Parts: sequence; structure tokens; C-alpha cells
Amino acid sequence: MNILILGAGVAPIESTDGGYPLLLAEIDGTPLIERVLETAKTFSSGKIIVALRKSEMTRFHLGSVVTILHPDANVISVNDGVKGAACTALLASPFLDTDDELLILNANQLVDVDLTHVVETFRNRQLDAGLITFTSVHPRYSYVRVGTNGEVTEAAEKRPISRFASAGVYWFADGRRFMSAAKAMIRKDANVDGSFYVTPVLNELILEQAFVGVHSIENSKYRPIKSERQLHHVETQFEHRV
Repeated sequence: MNILILGAGVAPIESTDGGYPLLLAEIDGTPLIERVLETAKTFSSGKIIVALRKSEMTRFHLGSVVTILHPDANVISVNDGVKGAACTALLASPFLDTDDELLILNANQLVDVDLTHVVETFRNRQLDAGLITFTSVHPRYSYVRVGTNGEVTEAAEKRPISRFASAGVYWFADGRRFMSAAKAMIRKDANVDGSFYVTPVLNELILEQAFVGVHSIENSKYRPIKSERQLHHVETQFEHRV
């Protein structure tokens, strides 16, 4: 399995802490990037690829931080001008364009679930792709519409089309098929405010008759860190062991 950690699009929201990037925010004494890497390392045979902003690698030595935390990780430098997570994934094509499974993790969140179990359920259901969802209607998230048989029928970015919001964890049975679908989406210029995201890639797979499913979790198990307020909320949860 290839595991892609998307850290290049994470905004530097710690304005009160020297301008350090969010990935270095210490939550209960542990940097966010270390917590995300620990999640990825639960897959003992997984190859980890971490996409980071070139500017943050230069100024804050983020690449060195990742290498110290996980020496076998492959680090990809991404220019600040790259248009979204799907484009970042394409930059990782030397690692991802294979028949191996692909797991994509957004780095601006923590998900308190056993990902190995989730992936196993996706495999047992013989899905072509799957994602973890929680309940929301806020337009900061991406969404999928789910049919009565549990199959995803539509995906949308920054637009609520249901209460199934993406928790930023995506599994694909075939990395090469994901890459092909991402390219098809970009060729159609299916962007949101000029950027291309991962969730809408599912629409291309659905058009190919792929079986896409969800694994829903309780909202308490999903800890988004997309704003300074959310960061402080997560820090408080860890302080009180919530």
C-alpha cells in the first residue's frame, strides 16, 4: 500500500506562535505532523509519501523533521502555486501510479479510528474506493451523496449535497486508477475557486461504474484543524483527555 500524506496545502494559522506552520503545532507536546505519521505507520507494510510546501521546507526544515520522525518516508516538495490537493497527488505519480492500494490522508486533521480496520472493511465489501465520513452541513467540507444501498452516487467540494462530510481519509483499491481519474477531472476543469480537490475525483470513478462506499464515524472521532479556533479546541480536548 502507498500512503500519501497531504501536507502542502495546510495553511500557517499559528500567527501567535512565531508564524510556524500548522504541521509543527504541538498538541499535548507532540507536533501535528508526528501524530499524522503515527497514524500512517499503523500499516506496517505501507510506503509513506509526504507532500510538503517548498517554502516551509526551506524556512522551517519540515523535510528534515519528517525524515527524523520516519526515515523511510519519501518527501515531495510542492511549490506554493500548485492548484490543490489533486495536483499535489499528481506530483507524487512516480510513487502512486501503480496497481498497489492507495491511502490518502489530509494532514490538517486527526481521526480517532483504527484505519487498518476501516481499510479491511473496504476490502471485504470489494469496493473500488472508500472514504471516511462524519456528519456536517458546513460548506468548508466536501460531501458525498449516498444511495440506499450504501453506494456513493455523487461527490462535491465545498458544497453540502448531503450530511455525509468527508473526514479527509480516502482509500483506493488501485493507485493507477485514481491517478487516471484525477487527470480526467483536471482535463474537465472541475475546479473549485481555481483549485482541484481529491473528493471530486470520485465522480470520475463513479462514471466508470466504480463501486465507492463510505465508513461513517461519530463526530467526536473526527478532529478537524482548519482554523485557529479548531486548533485550540483540539488542544483543549487533549489537555482534558477527551
